[in-house]
Amino acid sequence: MALTHFSKWFWSEDVWLPPGYTWESLTQDEQFTYPNFYDVWTYPFVIAALFIALRYLVLTPFVFSPIGLALGVKDIRSRPPPPSVTMEAIFHQYRSRAPEETVRKAADTLGWTERQVERWLRQRASSARTTDLGKFSNMAWETTYYTLYCVFGLVVLWDKPWLWDIRHCWYNFPKHDVDADIWWYYMIAVGYYWCMTITHTIQHQRKDSLQLFAHHVLTILLISCSWVCNFARLGSLVLVLHECADIPMLLAKMFKLCGRKDIMDKLFVVFLLVWLTTRTGLFPIWILRSTLFQAHVVIGAWYPVYYIFNGMLLLLLLIHIGWTYLILRIVVRKVRYNEMEDVRSSTDYSLEDDEEDEESQKKDL
Repeated sequence: MALTHFSKWFWSEDVWLPPGYTWESLTQDEQFTYPNFYDVWTYPFVIAALFIALRYLVLTPFVFSPIGLALGVKDIRSRPPPPSVTMEAIFHQYRSRAPEETVRKAADTLGWTERQVERWLRQRASSARTTDLGKFSNMAWETTYYTLYCVFGLVVLWDKPWLWDIRHCWYNFPKHDVDADIWWYYMIAVGYYWCMTITHTIQHQRKDSLQLFAHHVLTILLISCSWVCNFARLGSLVLVLHECADIPMLLAKMFKLCGRKDIMDKLFVVFLLVWLTTRTGLFPIWILRSTLFQAHVVIGAWYPVYYIFNGMLLLLLLIHIGWTYLILRIVVRKVRYNEMEDVRSSTDYSLEDDEEDEESQKKDL
């Protein structure tokens, strides 16, 4: 009973729908095919399960790993240090960067030297890291998905009027038909992000893990709520805009693992151009400009969902800006030191790992 009352309160028509519309009017109109509320809360979980099974039971062991090995990618994991409950607790809290006071107390408790404590933490961090072959397989999976999904998106949207004139997202809203291709485009996207959210919890934590997790959750909320409110036209544009930039970046890191840094550098330039064009260019200028300044004018009404979606879109932009800052750090590092390391990724490989490796090598000399 309490859940029913909460659902009725949360999905209030006064919040989510334009004035004069009810949920019944969006489901009983024989002239239009509206999104089904329950589709986005059911089918994506089936798709996510299929993605997880396809990734870990088929593609990784039988396709991605063999290809990586054939290209010379190494599958070597560092030897773990001797087991220690005390040190494990410190590692889970600080990784290899424990404060001096914590290191000193651990050394006194265990009867070790401070250098032994620091070396244990570095060795533990190194052994927990994903192998190069594991990184390659993760990147190969995401590259495969993003490439196929981008192609699918262009095929789906090419003949849609709102791709060429975004104001069609608001004309005659919310009386918009949802075609079968848009249905699949949405369900696949939500299923993939549920898949990545679930697997994110079992993967090695990275420098931007919290940021990436927030991005996944926010993306799921945006896609799901836009489906329920029949903002599918705008949602499809946001999706097609966001999935293309990761392809050259993932390919660049895959080539790095294969020892082809020359190709990696070229692909990184492509990635930088695509990222700046889509995430910090078209997204605010094309998408946000329309949602902030055109939607209410064309629809002819203000209502609460306007602020909800714009708030989530602005939060997504802030995440993009944060990642852009990290990406530009790569450019500065490349120009100043001729080093190319990744600080923003959709895999579990980050600059922090490399810094820990370099620090370990220096301290152990």
